Amino acid sequence: MRFNTTYFHHFRNIGPQRRAWSPGFNLIVGPNGAGKTNFAEGLNIISGWGPFEPGAKIASLVRWTADGREERASLWARVEGEAGRETDVFASLSVRTTLKWDERAIGAAQMRARLPVLSFLSGHLSLLKGGASYRRQLIDRVGALISPSYALRLHDYRKALRQKAAILRKRQDPRIANRALAPLGAWLWTAREEIARLIGGNLSVFAALQTSPLSLRFVRGGGGRLANPSEDFRRSLVEAHDRERAACIPLTGPQRDDLALFCDGREASAALSRGQSRRAASALLLASALTVERSLGKKPVLVFDEATSDLDEDGREAITSALLSTGCQIFATTTEAFRPDYLTVHRMREGRFE
Repeated sequence: MRFNTTYFHHFRNIGPQRRAWSPGFNLIVGPNGAGKTNFAEGLNIISGWGPFEPGAKIASLVRWTADGREERASLWARVEGEAGRETDVFASLSVRTTLKWDERAIGAAQMRARLPVLSFLSGHLSLLKGGASYRRQLIDRVGALISPSYALRLHDYRKALRQKAAILRKRQDPRIANRALAPLGAWLWTAREEIARLIGGNLSVFAALQTSPLSLRFVRGGGGRLANPSEDFRRSLVEAHDRERAACIPLTGPQRDDLALFCDGREASAALSRGQSRRAASALLLASALTVERSLGKKPVLVFDEATSDLDEDGREAITSALLSTGCQIFATTTEAFRPDYLTVHRMREGRFE
């Protein structure tokens, strides 16, 4: 898949402007505050993922008029599939987001399946150095793209988890709530283990980005004692019962899962420098994109915000070469252009492309 043309209207600080895009590497260059990240967020929204900030109100993304009236924002794009067929996609933003594919309203999950986009923010270094939530988010994004039921099961699990948390805060027995959690949690453990296996198997494709081979292992949150996910989840809930009641929070389940990343047998976060970590994180992201491509049979669009920050010339060259090798359409933002001789460069200032 790829974006051929976009037009954003009343969205954040982006000026109304039709823009055509290269099917390859699009480098968006501009100073801080130019609107580069806002444009990347627009691609994220129109492809069914929503705002970059979890829980952000849609109304906060809409531009206001000089006299204080709220405008309705609209995002339009013409996209092209693997077979060369062009389709118009549309997102209308006011109190909520309305998505359309070829003038027909569709849900976010349907849009993600038809227009697979993987967006990565400047903080993707946190995949190695940060907390487990960053790595769970990566697994969840890949899972939502390759499995139609993944996002639904995850939503149902989180709803049941909130109910259990409320029960624990009231100092009540959570065993009834556990009956609803157990099948959903075990299903997510199984799915996440498979996703981690696929991503790990694709890491070798991007060996040029790794100082030493990177490996990963899925870690079940509060579990891992038994091989069978269903049995392991039930046993872990029983063993954590007293501790959960004392702590008043759920201690077992996918909400505590993690990916353990290793380099030369050591934890990658400790073994690698900052520059090496950014390159290794990029390898992990590209392995995830390859997992999506091989599962869906079509290439995702890759959106990187400040993908090459904190890197020297050799590091920028390595990541750029790796991105180009995917054959995906790429949108990468940066404050400073590099190697524009073989990249399509789009310069941006004050919300407009020059």
